[in-house]
Amino acid sequence: MHTRITPENPHGHNRYGFAWENVSHGTDAHLDFGCYDGAFLASLRSKEAVRLVGVDRNREAVRKAQEQFPDLQLIHISRTVPLPFGDGEFSSVSALDVIEHVDDQIALLHELSRVLKDGGALIVTVPGQHLFSFMDIGNLKFRFPKLHRWHYCRKHSPAEYESRYVSNPNGLVGDISAKKRWHEHFSRAKLERLLKSCGFTVIDFGGAGFFSRPLKSINLLLAPLRPIRAALAKVEALDARLFESAHLFCVAKKR
Repeated sequence: MHTRITPENPHGHNRYGFAWENVSHGTDAHLDFGCYDGAFLASLRSKEAVRLVGVDRNREAVRKAQEQFPDLQLIHISRTVPLPFGDGEFSSVSALDVIEHVDDQIALLHELSRVLKDGGALIVTVPGQHLFSFMDIGNLKFRFPKLHRWHYCRKHSPAEYESRYVSNPNGLVGDISAKKRWHEHFSRAKLERLLKSCGFTVIDFGGAGFFSRPLKSINLLLAPLRPIRAALAKVEALDARLFESAHLFCVAKKR
């Protein structure tokens, strides 16, 4: 089913918009696994959630998020499991474009199930397996490491490249587990099998986009040309509204 967006939704036809729609109004506790800068979690204030919690392995991102959103409970975690929470502590959990970065997905999903109440909702988004998956820029560093290093050092610095991709203190290569070293894509059947094996029942699927991979590649090449970038942004937004293959969204319930 295509992603439904209500007028109150502060996000577009993307993973944040889908997740926002599927967090219950007035929920007692929601956990955002992989919260990064905390922006999505902060948007759930409008849903009058009693408790909003976010965790992430990126220490610097969590620090900045804590400064920007002092009212949220934001926690840096040094490893994916176990999580510092009790059993059944949350009514809903979101993992937005996270599963594809993790090497032990089953261990993570079992842990998310543990901290969820019975019948609680798990909201998962992942890259969809489709025609343009091979154009995933996130895998450029693995396919063409020398080219990626040259481009990143030219745009930033060799020291930043070393810190982010070689000796990352968070155990990552960029934003992907150093053990995994691949930005994975999922079909609906593959994601459903994974969730089912960890005690979840899929309730609904959604999605967005079809041409987002080639559009991002064009955007990267034409980065200095602001008028063209602005036009591409409008095309990307239209693509997200009309199609549902590039990004796969899912809501599952804990059995």
